[in-house]
Amino acid sequence: AQRAWTSFIHEIMVAARAACKPGAVCALFVDWRQLPALTDAIQWAGWVWRGVAVWDKVNSRPQIGRFRQQCEYIVWGSNGPLPTERGVGVLPGLFQAPNVAPQERWHQTQKPLSLMRKVVRLCEPGGIILDPFAGSGSTIEAALLEGYRAVGIEQEPHNIDIIHRRLAGVQMRMELPDAVHQDRLKGV
Repeated sequence: AQRAWTSFIHEIMVAARAACKPGAVCALFVDWRQLPALTDAIQWAGWVWRGVAVWDKVNSRPQIGRFRQQCEYIVWGSNGPLPTERGVGVLPGLFQAPNVAPQERWHQTQKPLSLMRKVVRLCEPGGIILDPFAGSGSTIEAALLEGYRAVGIEQEPHNIDIIHRRLAGVQMRMELPDAVHQDRLKGV
């Protein structure tokens, strides 16, 4: 039920807003069916609705006699005024990135890492990214690779195991340059 979903998202976004500093941004993916409800929910939760960007999935399931469902929408807003001197450049309003192939997908709504690495740049450099629906951890991995700190919330044990495996790989990749740098300092 759309009204129940709107109320649920509203509650999540109230809690997220309370955890975020003034000027923080939110960005939520949604398909066309819940787009109006999501824009209402974030405003109801006290966020300032800033707009909608589009993710063109490039590949999508064809539906005879209908438009392809090849886009998702990124509803975004801010926790109060949004300072322009946050160190964030101009981001595109349209992202094109192929959807994760079904045989490579760990989660039903998994987003491509290449897409998420661009989307997280909406946050100010050095910020903390909160993903209250962490799923398979794409947002968290993207945030870490882009130099942010990240917090993910996930309740499904299967997904938590996936996130742990993903982040172990990221941590090893991130630590390698530091280890190499430390060896150079030691003269090894």
